[in-house]
Amino acid sequence: MCELLGMSFNQPVRPNISFKGFQRRGKRNPDGWGIAFYPDNAAQIFKEPLKATESALANFIKDYSEIKSKLFIAHVRRGSSCGLCYKNTHPFSRELNGKEYIFAHNGTLKNFEKLPSGRFHKIGCTDSEHAFCYILSCIEEKSITHWNDERFEWLGEKLKKINELGTFNCIFSDGEYLFCYHDKTEYNGLWFVHRKAPYGKIQLLDEDFEINLAEEKDPTQKGFVIATKPLTNEKWEKFNPCELIVFKNGEIVFPNYRKYEKSSHISLYQKELNILKILRQNPHRMSLKEICQNLSLPKEEIIETIRSLKCKELIKQDSRDKVKWDNDDATYYTNPSKRKEIDELIGK
Repeated sequence: MCELLGMSFNQPVRPNISFKGFQRRGKRNPDGWGIAFYPDNAAQIFKEPLKATESALANFIKDYSEIKSKLFIAHVRRGSSCGLCYKNTHPFSRELNGKEYIFAHNGTLKNFEKLPSGRFHKIGCTDSEHAFCYILSCIEEKSITHWNDERFEWLGEKLKKINELGTFNCIFSDGEYLFCYHDKTEYNGLWFVHRKAPYGKIQLLDEDFEINLAEEKDPTQKGFVIATKPLTNEKWEKFNPCELIVFKNGEIVFPNYRKYEKSSHISLYQKELNILKILRQNPHRMSLKEICQNLSLPKEEIIETIRSLKCKELIKQDSRDKVKWDNDDATYYTNPSKRKEIDELIGK
């Protein structure tokens, strides 16, 4: 059956949260796993022809803090006719026009050999790798070195052509764009979720595990997670049949009707800056009630921002307070050891 995971963000992020939930899907897809990302212009791929839940390497990747990228593609495999080996494990990679493309697919294609792959040849025996070679040969034949809406439309038609041969969900990237296509019969599913501040708590669906994104994410980070099936209790949205959605730097760039409007609300990051400004301008500690009055914002929004600033150790609650941190009378001041950093943030 296989399952897919993709990530596109505006800043380099760690894959640990989404990959943790995705790794559990390896129980039902035991014939291999892989993850690919871009530390720079080149792709890095880790993959093994074994169950993701039993892989020491997968556990290492999940916990290793140095793995960061704006783009990720991952795959867990349930093999069909092709053998269980490294060369048949997704994601696959090839170079075209000085860019390293990475690709993963789920579904089954029949008579796929009739798709001309040009100078690109598969190493293993999967329909997936052959379809990837065909896509690259089409891009090369059309001499595409940069993308626009017209070329995205063209690519969507090529993917539909492949889809005529069977079931076909795929995710691939050139290091800049993340291309995600959903099968015409909605085989296996394909969903996405938009992550942006203000962040809250989420629950992984495959295990009893809760994560507070406010403690994990920088408020300036935003982007999309794409998966065969929702990984969390967030509000995931379904792809339409035969739909190609293209992401870049944490935004949907195609199709136009899928573009997300920028929020009219003040971002968490901006609220943080506003609180830091008034605390730095005030010679004394300020109560939560006073901060709310100064910013004319609801208390629940201020509490969320105070929590974020406390986690980053940019502000402190006065140790003489006899109330909890979220009480109206709780008082705050900027962390003296962080004031140089704070002044740079607020442009003082």
